[in-house]
Amino acid sequence: MILYANVDDLALIINEVLPKNLFEKVSSYNYENIKNKKRHVSHEDWQETLHKDNYKVKTMEQVKTINSVAEYDNQKYQYVDKIFKDVLDIIMNCEWLPFQKNSMLTLSYYEYDKYAGINWHDDTSHTLNYSLYIHDEWNKNWGGETLIDTGRGLPLCASPISNSLLVIKNNVPHKVCAVTGSKKRKVLQLRGIFYS
Repeated sequence: MILYANVDDLALIINEVLPKNLFEKVSSYNYENIKNKKRHVSHEDWQETLHKDNYKVKTMEQVKTINSVAEYDNQKYQYVDKIFKDVLDIIMNCEWLPFQKNSMLTLSYYEYDKYAGINWHDDTSHTLNYSLYIHDEWNKNWGGETLIDTGRGLPLCASPISNSLLVIKNNVPHKVCAVTGSKKRKVLQLRGIFYS
């Protein structure tokens, strides 16, 4: 793991997060085979402001979500495959990330097709939000960047580099720019709630 950037103490970017063999397993995993229909959510189930503006212009297409491929809650795990528990363990033991044993973490899978993105929002109900990019390659011309509002005018931009982790604190506005290339932007999205 390499700490790549600390963005105004609002977000971190960590590169080379997973060992190569684990990265290959999660990157090539057949997420469609996860059978529990309650886990499969379409973007239309999300809050409307995440994919439409006040003029009803759609800004998000084809974001597929599979909820809770792994969970950690107060020292107990649930997962659909051990590889996702392994991902949680690596993130929980990362030296640059805070962790408390009585925390709750939920790991979900997001897949962005061409033209998919998410409008400006903050994740107020979660202490930290993590995006682990698991596509096998990404070209900076393919879009899919995350913009982070620093409150100082122009937002900062984080590219979805393969096997990197973007960590954003709660109450920090951010958005996912539309994917412009033909490759899918694949993310293991981790939401953490830390209890006192």
